[in-house]
Amino acid sequence: MFPSQGVEDQARKVVDGFAELGRRIRALGPDLVVVVSSEHGPTLLPSGPQPPFTVPVVDSFSTFGEMNIPKVQISSDANFAGGFVSYAGAEGFDIATMSSFRADHGLAIPILMMLSLDDVVVMPLVIGTQSMHALAAPSRCYRLGQVLSDYVRTRAERIVVVGCGGLSHWPGTPQMGRINEQFDAEFLALLAAGDGGYAASWTNDYILEHAGNGGLEIRNWIFAAATLGDPGGETLYYEPITPWSTGMSAFAFTSPQEAAAQRMSQRLLQRK
Repeated sequence: MFPSQGVEDQARKVVDGFAELGRRIRALGPDLVVVVSSEHGPTLLPSGPQPPFTVPVVDSFSTFGEMNIPKVQISSDANFAGGFVSYAGAEGFDIATMSSFRADHGLAIPILMMLSLDDVVVMPLVIGTQSMHALAAPSRCYRLGQVLSDYVRTRAERIVVVGCGGLSHWPGTPQMGRINEQFDAEFLALLAAGDGGYAASWTNDYILEHAGNGGLEIRNWIFAAATLGDPGGETLYYEPITPWSTGMSAFAFTSPQEAAAQRMSQRLLQRK
């Protein structure tokens, strides 16, 4: 994984952030966790195909095992995944499916650092970043998040959604190593204020200019915000880690129940 030498304090905040998110996920008691991330080539090869959206319709999948990540099997749910693909199709989304899948670090690291594999079921959803010709617009990702929310209402399972990926970074480009802290701060502030929909109005070209090709991964966070109804939340940490060439952060959205309680409290205060 990423080396901690020389950035021990920052690396510890990352590890602690994953642990805190894991605690919050377990407290919600989910039947299934939807983990939204990008894929970097082991399964969706650079030569293609490179769909904008991909869902493995499987009852289990493995980690690919690069970057010294353990090779393990993770439980999934083909019924839930296939149902979502069909539901999204009726809403105008043509999502690619896979009957076997190996998760690279974009999915494997968050899953292994946040979740217990003994009692968790995971549905991966991949939002593609590798083809500049097949990038879903942030607004499209936001809308698909809303579709997932609608689909979940038709199901009996208790679902938690996790959006993964780095903030600003420029991997494999002449600007690799650059971190745009101002952009990262603005994006996190929008999520905290419940304005993920505003970030969804950005174009991919805008994100590429200000956050890099790696910054396209914020569309995973935008998807998660939409799934939850853009409830706002809190940044658990933010660290621009220069040796990792990435703005790193953990963000906890307010649960829909908490958001509803806050709105009720505000209405009661306004009446007094």
